[in-house]
Amino acid sequence: MAKLNNLKQLPSVLLDTDVVVNWLIKEVESQTAKELWKSPYKIISFIEDRKLRGLICLTTLLEIRFLLRRKRNFTDQQIENFINEITGIFEVVVPDEISLLEANKLQSKERLDPFDTILLAVSIVSEFNVLISRDRSFLKIASFHISVYTPEDFLKQYNSSIEDFSA
Repeated sequence: MAKLNNLKQLPSVLLDTDVVVNWLIKEVESQTAKELWKSPYKIISFIEDRKLRGLICLTTLLEIRFLLRRKRNFTDQQIENFINEITGIFEVVVPDEISLLEANKLQSKERLDPFDTILLAVSIVSEFNVLISRDRSFLKIASFHISVYTPEDFLKQYNSSIEDFSA
């Protein structure tokens, strides 16, 4: 993959649900007290400052609603406020027919849940620069198809390139 500062257009990052939720609810890992939200916050700051192009898949928005309702017990109003905040920052990518056909092909070969399968297919078909997730098994499978990082690894690898790109 080309270094970000060598690209002619704004670099694109597609964020997985877990990364967005880390940021939204300022999530802290219970066992280690690691502040999981800090690296996503930095990445989203780059997006807001137009140093990165931030993308989110429509199915990721659906997964966020599902997760926040079922596992986090947020009210519908809180969830919609979160969704409005997200869509105010990120470009929403709607999976098209080609992406869904690619997702079907991927899921027949890989053990991925439907949300991750569609996200990976959208990434492949749309040729985005980077997919960012915390799901290690998803990252391992996705790495055979596209460039993937955890939020922390992305910042270690590209922080200076992002700063250089916007200069």
